[in-house]
Amino acid sequence: MNQAISTAWPVVLSVAGFDPSAGAGIVADIKTFAAHNCYGVAAITALTVQNSQGVASVHPVEPSVLRESILSLLADGRVKALKIGMLCNQATAAVLREILESNPDLPAVLDPVVRSSNNFDLLDAAGLEFVRRQLLSRVAVVTPNLAEAAALAEMPVDDLESMKAAARRFVELGARAVVVTGGHLDKAIDVFFDGTTMESFVGDRIKPDNTHGTGCTFSSAVAANLALGRQLRDAVVLAKAYVFEAIRQAFPVGPGRIPLNHLYRMAEPARVTDHSPAIAEPVH
Repeated sequence: MNQAISTAWPVVLSVAGFDPSAGAGIVADIKTFAAHNCYGVAAITALTVQNSQGVASVHPVEPSVLRESILSLLADGRVKALKIGMLCNQATAAVLREILESNPDLPAVLDPVVRSSNNFDLLDAAGLEFVRRQLLSRVAVVTPNLAEAAALAEMPVDDLESMKAAARRFVELGARAVVVTGGHLDKAIDVFFDGTTMESFVGDRIKPDNTHGTGCTFSSAVAANLALGRQLRDAVVLAKAYVFEAIRQAFPVGPGRIPLNHLYRMAEPARVTDHSPAIAEPVH
């Protein structure tokens, strides 16, 4: 992130919750967009009360206010990609369905946030069902972690083979593409499936405490790379590499979970290219 800010930076819209500790949600998304030389704008779905130790409460934004916020930002005509995070409930998810239906050519990345790391519910049962039936088919890619994949695919997801099975299930449900992220496994394995080709991207699992906001950050990095014009598979590989390094260079900001260092690139010399620690393993 060493280029001067330019009006040529693509605009990326995050629709997600506000985490005041800045490790996840809207703030993490905006930092991630900036790290990719994208200009971030945001519409907040909910205010949360939380710190590094966990979520205490969630206060959803009125759906009408959310709708107006998103439409106002889209009216500028500069948004090149959309990241969708915490939705809370069916009413909020229904607003996103309207937006996606009205903007079918806008690349959208869905991070189906279901529960916080301290087991606070962030999406109710009706909202989960709505996401399953109404949103999966309307985004470019969905990026669930193991627990989220299990909830949406309605099956256990706890190893590589079940991740592949869940990926197939997502496509059966209408998803165009899915990345099931397995950062909690012994190896950080992500499974990518676009309905035709299935691949697993394997990386080292490092600093397991430095993981607050990994799902938000990964999905935002994918959205930023799509806004920059990259193909989906390349966007996924580059996002994994970015998250790996953001975890490696993370530092504590409180006594609880450690957030990623989204802006680690600010301390680096100018980069010629991105180098990924991930190894793509085609699955036949």
